[in-house]
Amino acid sequence: MIETDVLIVGAGPAGLATAISIVREAARRGDKPPRVVVLDKGRSLGSHVLSGAIVDPSGFEGFLTQEEIAQLPCEAKVVKESFRSLLTRGCSIRIPWMPPMMSSMGYPVVSLTKVVAWLGQVAQKAGVEVYTGYAVAELMEENGRIVGARTGAKGLDKDGSRKSNYLAPEEIRAKVTVLAEGGCGILTEKLIAEKGLQGTRPQTYALAIKELIEVPSGTQTAGEVMHTFGWPSDFNTYGGGFVYHVSETQVMVGYAYALDYARAEIDPFTLFRRFKSSKCVKRHIRGGKTVAYGAKVIPEGGFYAVPKPYVPGCVIVGDGAGLIDSLRIKGVHIAFQSGVAAAGAILDELKDGKGLEAYPDRLKEIPGWKEMERVRNVRASFSWGMPYGMMAAGLAWATFGKFPWFRVPGCDEGDAAALRPLDRAKLAREQADAIEASPIQPDRLTDVFMSGTIHEEDQPCHLKIKDPAACAKCDEKYGSPCTRFCPAEVYRRDEGHLQVDFSNCLHCKTCKIKCPCGNIDWTFPQGGDGPRYTRM
Repeated sequence: MIETDVLIVGAGPAGLATAISIVREAARRGDKPPRVVVLDKGRSLGSHVLSGAIVDPSGFEGFLTQEEIAQLPCEAKVVKESFRSLLTRGCSIRIPWMPPMMSSMGYPVVSLTKVVAWLGQVAQKAGVEVYTGYAVAELMEENGRIVGARTGAKGLDKDGSRKSNYLAPEEIRAKVTVLAEGGCGILTEKLIAEKGLQGTRPQTYALAIKELIEVPSGTQTAGEVMHTFGWPSDFNTYGGGFVYHVSETQVMVGYAYALDYARAEIDPFTLFRRFKSSKCVKRHIRGGKTVAYGAKVIPEGGFYAVPKPYVPGCVIVGDGAGLIDSLRIKGVHIAFQSGVAAAGAILDELKDGKGLEAYPDRLKEIPGWKEMERVRNVRASFSWGMPYGMMAAGLAWATFGKFPWFRVPGCDEGDAAALRPLDRAKLAREQADAIEASPIQPDRLTDVFMSGTIHEEDQPCHLKIKDPAACAKCDEKYGSPCTRFCPAEVYRRDEGHLQVDFSNCLHCKTCKIKCPCGNIDWTFPQGGDGPRYTRM
């Protein structure tokens, strides 16, 4: 058993910002430095972290020095930006001016994987203990208070028997536990459900798919960025893409598609390939080849979907708390800010046992909270269609969130419940169009290979099908949508049975969110397994 003052689950932006802030704020107060332990399930720092990412630099204030900010591993800074809407494969409309809420001129374009690895070094120099390759499988609770967590076992075979390299679960007891798992974190979601911490509307997610593409030298400009909205999503589904030039020879391309989509025949990976086939995107990646791939879910429910962010002994930070600007789809800077806010509350808790109750009020004081409040109705408005959503976004920005003054209905049934029965004729058309769209682009399994994903295959499958009979009913009604919405081809139909290839899993949790029968239970593989991102 390990004892510590603070245990942080997840070494992403929010977790590391919390760790660094605790140590540095304690020094500023003249307090004894607390012991801070960070555990991450990835093989190395940043290996499970993925984002765009253009980072709002305001997020670094409060926990990094100016010298450290200057040393940030920045790929480029935005020097040219554009925004396009109403795309088709052959044309698009360029907005003649950049909407002020979308502008990021001068912001750093980064690989979040590299930034997190660098932040881990900053944390360790400050005295934080950071350990990778440990999946925290459950929280420990005593007398209604979270008192730490327990890691998962390593070295089990597929039947659950111990192998020669078996490592037993480890208990880490902590005065305060911080959940920084990211979007749809398993421990976080379980805690929210068990303690009734839900916001006033269910959290809704988007699946974001991203490639890093190497292009010929001299053909592109570092720091040029383009955002798009709409196509290939339909007018009733929130979706958009981006193209970021991180250097003269590397381009990040991504597409995010809301998981509250209704059409069961939709395949988000096909939409991503279709997006890359549009004329306005092809000019950025002409002659290029994909060198890295990844996917993650984005909690985009916004202000009204934020849960109560603490229980006795535990706080939730970053994406796990749904802290995302749902108009800009930016959350890295808010994750940093939430870590700084949590640090002050945690130090007060360590001192007198009464600090965590103040964490929600501290959150409401950060700039990111005010951003979220300003666009609190934007995401729900898009549930009524793109024209209504775009009008609501403009009004919210122009009136500083004062209009509409009420909570707009929408996104209230949850992502899985939004799915409608399969139209098999539309499915056939979708599949035919997918073949036509982009024959020279990587297929799904080739892209998965580019993610570096590795799972020890002789271990228990971490994707549990609760009821095989329910899968048969799902196939009849929805056509096994998991075989389409999974960006890694984990699920496939073989001779009428659903096969699960967990070794492909990118840990995005889309299956847990979107399964219309709630029949997939996402549990933890052994620590260190999963994607091995190095520059995403």
